Amino acid sequence: MPAIRRLAVRLLRAVLRHASAGNQEWANAMLRELDFIENDWAALFWALGSATAIFRHSGRGLKAWFGNKPGRREERMNNIGKRAVGVASGVVIAGALVVCAFGLLLLTAYLFPSLGLDHLEWTHWLAVIVIPEAIFIIAVVRLWRKRGPLAIGIILSAVVLAVHFAIHVATH
Repeated sequence: MPAIRRLAVRLLRAVLRHASAGNQEWANAMLRELDFIENDWAALFWALGSATAIFRHSGRGLKAWFGNKPGRREERMNNIGKRAVGVASGVVIAGALVVCAFGLLLLTAYLFPSLGLDHLEWTHWLAVIVIPEAIFIIAVVRLWRKRGPLAIGIILSAVVLAVHFAIHVATH
């Protein structure tokens, strides 16, 4: 038996082993139909499609089980929860932007040491403060109407970054 066909058979056997009781008969039928496919590549694609169909069918059952629990609809996220998630997402996105900007500055200093960027204070201010703050302002203006909580999270991060910068300049 060629390696491709063995792979197809192993895949469907693994699906059969891990399928739920209601799907095992279906998975077994798909495994038996694999014997009638002549081309090895077609057999592999049959096995992949069969595995996908079985997993999708299993997922529908889980989705229906979780969705139909009593009291589940009342537990949906309310407005305050949605806003909190939006604010937290804004903070995370803004923090990731600052980390990326600082990482880019460090990478540039490492790759091009002859430029001496790590010794120039203005490059730190530009890369880590000015550019992210400008991006924060643009993002807040663009997101304010449709994604207010996300914009608020970005504003909070911008304020924290500006205060951090002010304290850094005052102490040094």
